[in-house]
Amino acid sequence: MKADEITLTMPRDRAFYTVAHLVLGGLGIRLNLTIENLEDLQLALDAVLERVRETDEVTITLRLKGGEIETAIGPMRDGVGDELEASGGEEVGLRRILDTLVDRVELSPGEGGDWVKLTKAVEVRSE
Repeated sequence: MKADEITLTMPRDRAFYTVAHLVLGGLGIRLNLTIENLEDLQLALDAVLERVRETDEVTITLRLKGGEIETAIGPMRDGVGDELEASGGEEVGLRRILDTLVDRVELSPGEGGDWVKLTKAVEVRSE
């Protein structure tokens, strides 16, 4: 089964992050996601986007595979891997935020640097 996929490449400027929210929101409406799932995905996306620094553009790929939405964000060249690997203890860092919002967080090398992949199990509701 081929996964549905949307890819968005945009300037790193925070003013463009609302475009990513619109795309994610449109996917959420199409899939009839709960508001809780949609908010979790938007907050997780924001947490990663806030850490994109040493690049002019950021690419976001959203994939629907079965009952999961995978979101790949990159490239990251500025130590996000170290922040994800840090357990943090009592500190509320990136790892703790993402673990609260999504089911799986992965970091892998890719074109131009590291890519963060967020996976969230979602229930696609029919009307």
